Amino acid sequence: MKRRTEILTTWGGIAFAVLFFVGFVLFAKFLPPLSPNDTAARTAEIYRDNTTGIRIGLALCYLGTMAFLAFGAGIAGQTRRIKGVAPAVTYLQIASFAAASLLLIIPITTWFAAAFRPDTQPAENIQMMSDFGWITFVVGFPPFAVWVASTGLAILSDTSRVPLYPRWAGYFSLLMAFIQVPPILLIFFKTGPFAWNGLLSWWIPMTDFFTWFLVITVLTLKAINRKYDGAETAPDDARRDSGPEVASRA
Repeated sequence: MKRRTEILTTWGGIAFAVLFFVGFVLFAKFLPPLSPNDTAARTAEIYRDNTTGIRIGLALCYLGTMAFLAFGAGIAGQTRRIKGVAPAVTYLQIASFAAASLLLIIPITTWFAAAFRPDTQPAENIQMMSDFGWITFVVGFPPFAVWVASTGLAILSDTSRVPLYPRWAGYFSLLMAFIQVPPILLIFFKTGPFAWNGLLSWWIPMTDFFTWFLVITVLTLKAINRKYDGAETAPDDARRDSGPEVASRA
C-alpha cells in the first residue's frame, strides 16, 4: 500500500500537466497567452467570445492543482530518504510547493471572476482582472524556483555510494530554478521578450518548468522502484534484524 501511494502521488505531476494542457490550451485557448498590449475592448471580446470554454478550461486547471500538491508530496517523500539531506531542505521543499499551489489558484480564480459576467462588466474591469491574473501567474516564480532548487539541493546532499537520484539531476534542478527568474522584469514591458507573453518571461520558463516535471517524475518513479543502500534502517526493522544476534550473544 505504501509503494502504491508513493507511485500514485508521483503520477500526480503527469495528471496535473494533462489537466493543465487540456484546460488551458484546448478549452480556454490561453496559449499563446493574451497579449499585455491588447486594448480593454479586445481583452473583453476574448472573454465574451469564449466564455464557456474559458470557464471549463479554468475549472480543469483548478482541479489539476490537487494533483500538483500530490506530486510535490511524492517528490518530498522520496528526497527525505536521502542520506545526508538536512531536515531544513525537506521543510523548504514542502513549504515552497505548497506556496506554489497558491500561485496557481489565485490567478485561476481571478480569471474565473473575469469570465463570470463578461457581458455586463465594463471592458476595463475585465481587462484589470485579466491583467492581474496573468501578472500573478507569470511573475509568481519564487515558490516554484525555490521548490525546484531545494529539490536539487536534496539530491546533491546524497552521501551514499549509489545515490537515490543521479547527481546530474541535482545540477539540472538548480539550472531549471535559475531559468525561472527573468519574468521579474515583465512589469516594465508590454511587448518584447520580457513581456508576460514573451520569450524570456513565458516560453522559456514554461518549457523549462514542464521539462523538469517530466524528468523528475521519471527519476522519482525509478527511486520508488529500487532499493536505496543509503536509506537509514527504520527502528522496527533494526530491532527485528538485531533480534537473532542478541539472542545468540545471550
